[in-house]
Amino acid sequence: MDKLNAMYTFVRVVELGSLSAAARSLQLSQPAVSQQIVSLEQQLGTLLLFRTTRSVTATEAGQRYYQQIKPILAAVVEVEDALHGLSQRLQGNLRVHAPSGFGQAHIAPLAVAFQQLHPELRIELLLDDRLADVSAEGIDVAIRFGELHAPGTVARRLGSMQRMLVAAPRYLATQGTPQSPQELSQHPHVRFSGAAIDDTLTLIGPQGATLIPLRPVFRANNSFALLAALEGGLGIGGAQRPLIGRQLAQGSLVRVLEEYHYPPMALHAVYPAARFIPAKVRAWVDYLARSLESVDGMEVGNASGDKPEA
Repeated sequence: MDKLNAMYTFVRVVELGSLSAAARSLQLSQPAVSQQIVSLEQQLGTLLLFRTTRSVTATEAGQRYYQQIKPILAAVVEVEDALHGLSQRLQGNLRVHAPSGFGQAHIAPLAVAFQQLHPELRIELLLDDRLADVSAEGIDVAIRFGELHAPGTVARRLGSMQRMLVAAPRYLATQGTPQSPQELSQHPHVRFSGAAIDDTLTLIGPQGATLIPLRPVFRANNSFALLAALEGGLGIGGAQRPLIGRQLAQGSLVRVLEEYHYPPMALHAVYPAARFIPAKVRAWVDYLARSLESVDGMEVGNASGDKPEA
């Protein structure tokens, strides 16, 4: 058995959750993939995968083995490329996770452009609004908003994003436009499901921070669903400035209480902590930092270097 190839195969099976998907990815037959995994398990003396008719998942030992060998395999590829004078060529798999709204609007086009620049990369983009476990799920880079509390990861601050209060003109025409933050309590509110459950909102204005009690009538865990509710006239709510350029330009949404805004929301690139960070990860994060400068509502001037999370 070629142990190094078997390790590569095992990593792809864990990341794709399927022997057949890994076989297609590696251009091998499914029996060949299965045999490599069995041989690896026999050599290690432990079960690495739980197998069912529909999928495979890593055992506890398999997950630990995956997390330990993935950076080793990335280092092997990097060293081999450098020895062959190919250090500027980015190759292999790049698995990226991002929030659904911002990811679809801005990260997806950048991922497409990045892959076109580096055609030997194979990019997998995962878009949803949960807090993914980058190590357990084999994610190379996760894009995250807000403050971070993820042990065992490295974070690079890419900048911050503006958020503002908006509403549909037809809602304001029938329900009135609030003239002070306190009047927001009298209006139905549209809010992200992951927001604080105490239904209060902090706004920054000319006199500093103001805490306002809210009356949510519609919640969603997806930015585009929230925008649909706001455009539909369900109430007033906060929106990420990078996601509402079209709505503001067309007038389907307008700003409310323009002198007030949400506290800036930080944007980070997060990846597993390791002594060796693959070149493809560093190149992708650098590309993001440069490209986000052109996004309305993004402040990227304060981007900083890698910082481990405690």
